[in-house]
Amino acid sequence: MVLAATVAAGLLSTGTASASDWTMSYLPLPPGGSGTARVAGTNGAGGYAGTADGRLVTWNGGTVVDHGVPDGYTRVEAADENASGSVLGSAVYYSEGSHYPGKHAFAFENGEFQFLGKVPGYYNSQALGTNDRGDVVGTVFNDIRYGSTAAFWPSGDREHPVKLDVPPLLSPVDIDQDGTILLNEQFGGTWLWKDGVLRQLVLPDGLRESRGIAIRNGKVLASTQLGDRLWTAFDTSQEVPSGMSTMALNGSGLVTGWVSPRIPTAWSPGDPVTALPSPGNAYGTVVGENGEIAGTLESGIDGIPVVWRRG
Repeated sequence: MVLAATVAAGLLSTGTASASDWTMSYLPLPPGGSGTARVAGTNGAGGYAGTADGRLVTWNGGTVVDHGVPDGYTRVEAADENASGSVLGSAVYYSEGSHYPGKHAFAFENGEFQFLGKVPGYYNSQALGTNDRGDVVGTVFNDIRYGSTAAFWPSGDREHPVKLDVPPLLSPVDIDQDGTILLNEQFGGTWLWKDGVLRQLVLPDGLRESRGIAIRNGKVLASTQLGDRLWTAFDTSQEVPSGMSTMALNGSGLVTGWVSPRIPTAWSPGDPVTALPSPGNAYGTVVGENGEIAGTLESGIDGIPVVWRRG
């Protein structure tokens, strides 16, 4: 496309590298659907998980499998996947006469939807992130109009989740391999919770707010009023260059996202932002530990799922 090529050329003059060592390929789609899907997670070794037409799908070895929707639910929302291939998500339903959705968190494992336990006093749950040992972070609620509460499902006993002992204005986003939970404060900053201790990410002078995006191996992505930043410690951060909007990172610090008007990009600290090849507007959504990036080529409601590989 002429527009994408023109903008990419402009970015090259401002410190963004070409994508000559990256290639893009399409992930297959389930037959009979709308022709769109969205990738939400990866096992880090070439396997991916997401949704197509509200149904859970997984990709492995170039093959897509449609796992459908649990009985009694209208659709699923995939959230994450860990190295063992456990896919995290939420099944959505509507109570009779209600216009507001309810949700039940699940882990899709061994070919089955396995619903996570409920926090006493809360009927609904939403899964947001998991780590390789199987810990899960999310929220619980009764009526979504009245807000939700942070919750944690430990890997050894996901039948008995607990509410996180954090202030009510903190909402969970993601969980790291060591159990550190990333949270955002309403109208405030970004926080880390581990073993009952809260620490706030230190913002550069002049910044008051941040929104955490993802955490991996102690590295945190967050957006601020002056652009996205990468924290390598709670008090140490650097600006993500070239105005890149970030979506995800892996444990090595490889980051993906996009730059305006929707050019997919990759970046690692110390390197320039790289524009990934694409025939149109697109963006990366997940990064595997193998260095692969999956994302979306914009088209229709969900877009077309794609993967970028280097070399």
